[in-house]
Amino acid sequence: MDSFLHSKLLHNLTSKIPIRNNNSILLAISCGQDSLCLLKLFIDLQHLFKIDFGVVHIDHQWRQDTTQNTEHMLHIVKKTQCPLYLYQLKPKQYSETEFRDMRYQIYINTATNYEYDIIATAHTLSDKTETCLMNLLKGSCVDQLNSLKWQRDLSPGIQLIRPLLNFTRTEINWFCKYYKLPIWFDYTNIYYSNNRNRIRHEIIPYLKQYYQIDIEKNINIFLERNHYDTEYLRQITIKIYFLIKHPNYVAFKYKSLLKQHKCIQIRVLHLFIIHNTTIQCNYDILDQILLKLNNTKELDTIHSKIIIQIDEDWAYFILNKTRLSQKATRRKSLA
Repeated sequence: MDSFLHSKLLHNLTSKIPIRNNNSILLAISCGQDSLCLLKLFIDLQHLFKIDFGVVHIDHQWRQDTTQNTEHMLHIVKKTQCPLYLYQLKPKQYSETEFRDMRYQIYINTATNYEYDIIATAHTLSDKTETCLMNLLKGSCVDQLNSLKWQRDLSPGIQLIRPLLNFTRTEINWFCKYYKLPIWFDYTNIYYSNNRNRIRHEIIPYLKQYYQIDIEKNINIFLERNHYDTEYLRQITIKIYFLIKHPNYVAFKYKSLLKQHKCIQIRVLHLFIIHNTTIQCNYDILDQILLKLNNTKELDTIHSKIIIQIDEDWAYFILNKTRLSQKATRRKSLA
């Protein structure tokens, strides 16, 4: 008998992230409850969409029970008779960002080599809530509060989908117990040295208990409304960027930019730097550049790795070769 989560996934795959018959989907899963829920649901609903799917699993080698965990995954997937692509990383201290980048590169390579056009992950509404709170505590801007979207393109011909993005952890926990799914307990999920774990096990339960709110639902509503605002700002940013950029050189009409609202100034400048240089700029650096564009009367304004040269209405960005050569000299002397 199908559950209400079967119906929810069916709705998601027909309205939120429509998939077509004959799509080939690569499920990126572990042995946790979210992943096994995703696998079980796709097995049960596979006949409705006439889709082919495989499973990709990455052994990060960061736990003592990693070998047993991998064997457990092999037993689970063997019963489904679907293809399994198993990878093992060399034991090393990686940052969270490095791990994420490596994982997604493995997913993309696997999908490309074995002709999958969709990659599905088991991110949930609870993950979305935690990510929002994490980014909020980091001081992220509104664009970065919600990095988990229903779908996005990873590379040409390969799309990432998150079909469980409106599932809560409580619902999934019930589902796994009801169908007696063989969950593997990841003890690193209770280590409070990880900030996400502290948010999951302390902050969110505290808010639910003492503020009597459905925090997952409320944050999701906030993010949905915020999405429309940020999407509007993105469109305005792109429009102004193309209006003020130089047709041939790395330059823009800085006086036209300075007539815009400060919010748009920062966004357009950030877009300009991303599209024309390899320089990473945070909000403070962008603010400093705008301040100099407003106040400087000199022809050359030097900042970090770039020289901003003003010529009439145009601000030209020139690579600061002097500073780059000084860096190279220091590296050689250290070597």
